[in-house]
Amino acid sequence: MPFPPRDAAANSTLGFEKLVAVSVDPSWRTRGLHAAAKLTGLDITIPPQPQVSDEFVRAFQNLGAAEGQRTPQPGSARAWLAHLDLLKYVITSQVETALIVEDDVDWDVRLRDQMRLISDNVRNYTHTHEEDTTPFGLDWDVLWLGHCGSVTEDSMPHPLVYADDTRCEAELYSGWSKYFLQDKVPAGHRQVQASFVTVCTFAYGVTKASAQKLLALLSKGGDEAFDVSLSAYCRDGSLHCLVINPQVFNHYEPPAQHGYTSEVHAGDGLGRSAEEPDFEKVKGATGNIVESARCSALFNETCMRPPSDM
Repeated sequence: MPFPPRDAAANSTLGFEKLVAVSVDPSWRTRGLHAAAKLTGLDITIPPQPQVSDEFVRAFQNLGAAEGQRTPQPGSARAWLAHLDLLKYVITSQVETALIVEDDVDWDVRLRDQMRLISDNVRNYTHTHEEDTTPFGLDWDVLWLGHCGSVTEDSMPHPLVYADDTRCEAELYSGWSKYFLQDKVPAGHRQVQASFVTVCTFAYGVTKASAQKLLALLSKGGDEAFDVSLSAYCRDGSLHCLVINPQVFNHYEPPAQHGYTSEVHAGDGLGRSAEEPDFEKVKGATGNIVESARCSALFNETCMRPPSDM
């Protein structure tokens, strides 16, 4: 007998057929990812990524430039191409659903309980028939579980609000969408909503059919970053995107005072990062995750980033 949908959503791949991470090389990111996964019983696959030449990156950067479209900086272009390659992996794997995460991602140690609630409420939001036992139904192209902010507007289709006492309090939230949470989402609750403006692709679900759609649309380039382009296709209706707000995945950052600069920012010419061994034994922080799985696994501590508007 199959598991009830909400219990399947709390399995080792969080209700998706595959849980895969975007990562180019082994590093403190992947070692922390594996430690957090082991602690919380998750099975994360890190497919090998192909080498990408500088010439290929420049060619991708130039897509749409002649038409006056925005174009990505080198680091953002490389990250974009890595997401496209992982979408190809999902497609060739012939899986029905996949959750794609970035390799510096973090989550709460209570993630399985959070995913049971997400299953209940996404299925309710999409009116999934009870005979459909998939954990989240399939009436979506993108199920955005990890991000760094999402707009909530009164004009949007009515969100489905649900209680979740594991979420970060609005006054402790880090990110530009903090005031949407304070004004629109009741304390102690999350909501399932349509994506109007959502930023950062820390964790997003796709289906067998939607992965093909994403690849066709996002391989056109012509925007400043992968997440910005994805958000635009969600907003204009090219993709049917649902968001969990506030997020249940966020990225972990080593301390800036120890010389940390993200790979994307470094690739974009916004500084150089210190060597990665400097980050192995120094506790960083994760925004909006109350009980970090990474910090629990690595340091036996919590490490929620102090609140901010950025």
